[in-house]
Amino acid sequence: MRTLAYFFIGALFISLAACDVERSSHGDLYGYWHLEQIDTFNGGSADMSSQLKFWAVQSRLIELSDHDGKYSSIIFHFERQDDSLFLSDAHVNNRMEGDPEAEGVWQVEPFGLNSLTPRLRIVSLSSGKLVVSNKIVRLNFKKF
Repeated sequence: MRTLAYFFIGALFISLAACDVERSSHGDLYGYWHLEQIDTFNGGSADMSSQLKFWAVQSRLIELSDHDGKYSSIIFHFERQDDSLFLSDAHVNNRMEGDPEAEGVWQVEPFGLNSLTPRLRIVSLSSGKLVVSNKIVRLNFKKF
C-alpha cells in the first residue's frame, strides 16, 4: 500500500514538473488576449476595445475568435523564438467539417492579420499587456 502511495505522489510531482516546463517556455504569452487596438504604420488606427475579438494562446496553438459572432474562429500553430512569433497552418475552427484550411487572408483580417503565415515581432509582453507588430500593423492586446 505504501509503495502505491509513493507511486502516486511521484507521478503527481512529475506531471506538475512537466506542466511547469511547458508553461515556462512561453511565459506570459499564454492566456486569453483581448484585441484592443490595431495601428497601421501609414497612420491609420482602429479602436477594437468595444469588439469581442480575442486571441487564445496555449501550448503550440493560437485561436483567433470573434465573440460578436460575425467571423469564424481561426486556429494557428505558432512558434516563438526570442521576440519573434511565427504563425502557420491556419485552419477554420469547424469540427463538423474537419477544421478545413483557411482559404484566404480575408478570414484573418478582422483579427488584425494580413497574412495566413504572419511573422510578428513581440514589441512588449507583460502579465497584462501584449504588443506585436510586423511591417504593416501593430496589434495591442490586454489580458482578459
